[in-house]
Amino acid sequence: MNDIFVSIASYRDEFLPFTIESALRNARFPENLTFGICWQAEDGENLDAYLGDPRFRILKYPYWESGGYGWSRAQVQKLYRGERYHLLLDSHSCLAKDWDTNLIAQLESKPSSKPLLTTSSPPFTLNKKREVVIPWKGTERDGVPLLECNQKSPVGWIDIQMSAARSPGPNEPTYLMCCNFVFTHGRWIVDVPEDPGMINACHESALAVRSYTHGYDMFLPDEIQVWHLEYHNYAEGYRRRVWETKSTAWQHEQTEKTLKRIHLLIYGKGDPRMLGDYGPGTVRSVEEWAKKAGIDRHRI
Repeated sequence: MNDIFVSIASYRDEFLPFTIESALRNARFPENLTFGICWQAEDGENLDAYLGDPRFRILKYPYWESGGYGWSRAQVQKLYRGERYHLLLDSHSCLAKDWDTNLIAQLESKPSSKPLLTTSSPPFTLNKKREVVIPWKGTERDGVPLLECNQKSPVGWIDIQMSAARSPGPNEPTYLMCCNFVFTHGRWIVDVPEDPGMINACHESALAVRSYTHGYDMFLPDEIQVWHLEYHNYAEGYRRRVWETKSTAWQHEQTEKTLKRIHLLIYGKGDPRMLGDYGPGTVRSVEEWAKKAGIDRHRI
């Protein structure tokens, strides 16, 4: 069975149907796809075309009830039913022809019993005819981006971004993760469940260290199969974010909660029992990950 659980957390996103259709239309075996969607819906958004399709498992929330990145992706994971593979992507993505078989072949070629593919997906845009354009294709920016991070001292944030450098070839390891593209076996959801207490993009560094310490070997994909929408394509010229509807007090409280969890997980500051089911694994050490990822655990 080569079934794939496609995980999408969508927040007030007009391009969610576009992403779904791109995944279905370009899969070699669309019948093998199951979509798990946390739909944080804006008034007027419509998924009626999919509600009767057994391949779709959808949890719908009013957008003002959203709890942020980790919360929404944790909701999606509740919909997982043991599918063999898992694709995590954003709700504003386009996918390559035969992406499903290509990603499975890439994953299974890796020299690891627990491989994981990730990178920061390169951009795509839409022309006046609403056709997909890949602006970096054939340029010096083409290829598979490496990931790099910026460690924010003294608070300890780890900001993971796309590097200007490109992968030299197959089986290129990475110790960082970008959640606009992750492809791995479905058991990763069970082994390394999303922490709902991580409200912002810091959850990517948390998932990276937890995946590594649970024995997952992270690789850049050999070939790009998913692209990420440039935000100027939105009707208002930018993508809506959960913080817009939250109070300053909520933002402060949740940011402090996330920061404490990062301090525990990565820097070893505090009582690790507070992390509960979202702590590091026991296969490898956090210190080993930090050295490979270029993180100074003494910078806070």
